[in-house]
Amino acid sequence: MTTPHMTSINTTPAKKAGFDYRVPTSSYTDAYATNLPVRRVQALVVGCGVAGSATALRLASEGVRVTMLGAAIDPANCNSYWAQGGIIYKSTDDSPELLSSDIHRAGAGVCHDPAVRKVATEGPRCVEDLLLDVSKVPFERDSNGNLALTLEASHNRARILFKADHTGKAITTSMQAAVMAHPNIELLTGRVVFDLALNDAGDCVGAVLINTSTNDMEVLHADMTLLGTGGLGDIYRNTSNPEGARGEGVAVAARAGANLKNMQYVQFHPTTLYIPGERRFLLTEALRGEGAKLRTKAGRFFATDYHPSGELAPRDVVARMILSEMDKTGDDCMYLDISHLDSDWLKSRFPTIYAHCLARGIDLTKEPMPVVPAAHYHCGGIKVDLAGRTSVPRLYAAGEVSCTGMHGANRLASTSLLEALVWGCAVASDYLASDKSASVNTESVRIPALSVSATTMASTKDVQSVLSELQAVMWDHVGATRTTDGMRVGVKKLQALEASIDRLCGDVCLDATLVGVRNAVKTGKYIAEAALAAPISVGTHHIVSDDPVSDSNSEHDGDSDSVKFFD
Repeated sequence: MTTPHMTSINTTPAKKAGFDYRVPTSSYTDAYATNLPVRRVQALVVGCGVAGSATALRLASEGVRVTMLGAAIDPANCNSYWAQGGIIYKSTDDSPELLSSDIHRAGAGVCHDPAVRKVATEGPRCVEDLLLDVSKVPFERDSNGNLALTLEASHNRARILFKADHTGKAITTSMQAAVMAHPNIELLTGRVVFDLALNDAGDCVGAVLINTSTNDMEVLHADMTLLGTGGLGDIYRNTSNPEGARGEGVAVAARAGANLKNMQYVQFHPTTLYIPGERRFLLTEALRGEGAKLRTKAGRFFATDYHPSGELAPRDVVARMILSEMDKTGDDCMYLDISHLDSDWLKSRFPTIYAHCLARGIDLTKEPMPVVPAAHYHCGGIKVDLAGRTSVPRLYAAGEVSCTGMHGANRLASTSLLEALVWGCAVASDYLASDKSASVNTESVRIPALSVSATTMASTKDVQSVLSELQAVMWDHVGATRTTDGMRVGVKKLQALEASIDRLCGDVCLDATLVGVRNAVKTGKYIAEAALAAPISVGTHHIVSDDPVSDSNSEHDGDSDSVKFFD
């Protein structure tokens, strides 16, 4: 049996050329010797989504003082907020074993089994404790008052809790209300992490922040730091993610020495609304779970031509079948048709999607919706263990920015919020159980040395030009289908782009936008390098054409137990 290549990028000081992501220790300076303000906090949580909120609420409930950061002024502007479909719970005829089987199958046989079992066994309790009891999330209920459950692609049971077609909004709003009401949680919005702070031993001891409104910098000296910064879809030309989701947490962690894992696995959602000139709008998996069918412009239904499960096949398979039909027909999109279902029910079940489409002249109760695949979710990220610990002591990661190995090479629908919830709880539990007796008040706090000689700001045009080029390179060379030659070209272009953005950062005053694009470029390069280094076509890492590996390997069904996921 052929074992897929599981790429692990080790960012400790001694490593092969091309993978040296850590800032040299010599470029760090004592934070207390700079003119930056330094403030002591107990627990630093970066990110306001499900992972960050779960960690903060669990810690705060045990008396820990938490400082929580949001990059946007509005804390609701996070990846978790935009999730439409739902979150896995359990049905009466369900079991952890059945859910684990579905996760492994969707993950193309390369999921990390301990992580899968952890989320399958601990998930329901975390949902009950944090979402139902603490946050009071108003999930849909049936006529008897019981929680309503829906089915989504590649699930063998209807086990998914939802709130119409805006479940992420309902969960995030409810959790953030609990966060803001808690006396032990301080919420700072409009703050992005410039870099992590380290002590002399290389432990993470907080972060350097940039205020997005003033561009002022400050240092937070923390006992523990969690990165829950979300996804990276916005480094692609077409994405379902909100603007600004560019994988900054990955780049920041890598510079501090954190190991990365499975960076090549980027999931493309099969169905986003195609309106020329507009950002892509997600059309939830639940549409297909409820019976929506894929068809061509001419009205031909094609999904079962590619997979026996048709529209309910794994996401990577559905995305590629749509791209294949677009290539065959020469059309700019395919169509998703749910107009055969009851009109009133559709308006009630999918109110957000109905209103969004109607505002663009599309009545989904009467006509099909134009769809194209778009970058949606990163299955790789900062390598973490079952407690959310990274390779850098006192630095944790949870949610999409992390890689637990649970998703393997392709994510099962409605697992993302659950993974973020379970690992957010795990991070809190690990910190609460750790030895906090040693005082950290006298430890060193070292931050990257900053040049203060620049007096001009980068032009918006220059920064946007770099971002646009990054998005084009990622879409063209590291997209839903890949070739070895294309990935090689992509790596070279991204290395050149990295050199360009580094020069720009050395010539001008740094601000949050420029720093964010710099991080986005570095994260894109990590993905391309990992993809080029992984010769086996599997799941979302789908290699075609000029690769020596046969396309027959693209739907790998290997035993995940044979994969040594963690080094």
